[in-house]
Amino acid sequence: MRADYTIKDDGALSEEQRLDHHWTENWKKIGNRRRSQWRIKVRPEYKVVRKFAPPAGRDVRVLDGGSGLGEWCILLRDLGYEPYGLDLSTPTIESLRSEFPAMNFVREDIRATSFEDNFFDLYISWGTFEHFENGLTDCFKEAYRVLKPGGTLIISVPFYNQRLKEIDAKQGKPEKSGDNEFYQWRLEPHELSEDFKINGFDCKHVEPIYTREGIGRHLHHKYGIPYGNFTRFTSMALNPFANPNKFAHMLIGVAVKT
Repeated sequence: MRADYTIKDDGALSEEQRLDHHWTENWKKIGNRRRSQWRIKVRPEYKVVRKFAPPAGRDVRVLDGGSGLGEWCILLRDLGYEPYGLDLSTPTIESLRSEFPAMNFVREDIRATSFEDNFFDLYISWGTFEHFENGLTDCFKEAYRVLKPGGTLIISVPFYNQRLKEIDAKQGKPEKSGDNEFYQWRLEPHELSEDFKINGFDCKHVEPIYTREGIGRHLHHKYGIPYGNFTRFTSMALNPFANPNKFAHMLIGVAVKT
């Protein structure tokens, strides 16, 4: 695994408070605007969910761990599931509860929730498990606890790809200092697969996703090209020819509770 760091915000904040603050500010930057449902349906996560998720039903419970603005919960509800959204951003959850009083949104830590054992049929989580400095194990253990036997876990995590390995071979891996703080872990495919297995899951599928976004990052960081239309269209043109193992930004994995 590879650790990523960010500029230190407020050293007096606990890890939970820091994450609450980070994601609250992140949603503010985009005006707390949810993506339209069609945009979710063209994302690679949707393709994987549709392939591996259990059939929909009002009694089929789904937990979205790190639900953000609630986009996936709304989609899952419309698909016929019973969704539950969990997030650390206090203002976001309060806003969702006000806007969707009939839906289930809770402000809790993904590592220690109040849900009963064996409660969910499906658990999804996009870019959340990796944000705890002591590793992903606590997230996996809690996911195992709340999923029913045979329940499905689908998560995405940042990918420690070949491009980053080449950079680290020249410059060394990022290190923690007095001016920065931990932000996230990046995993290789075999590491994600192994994490599933050691935490009681049968790994069914792991693949790199978001190659186009990774190309954009490469153009920006290596050549100094600003993010914008040029980067976006160039990334789209190069995407069909690019190696996902070198450029993909994220990994997605699917496992079943044994």
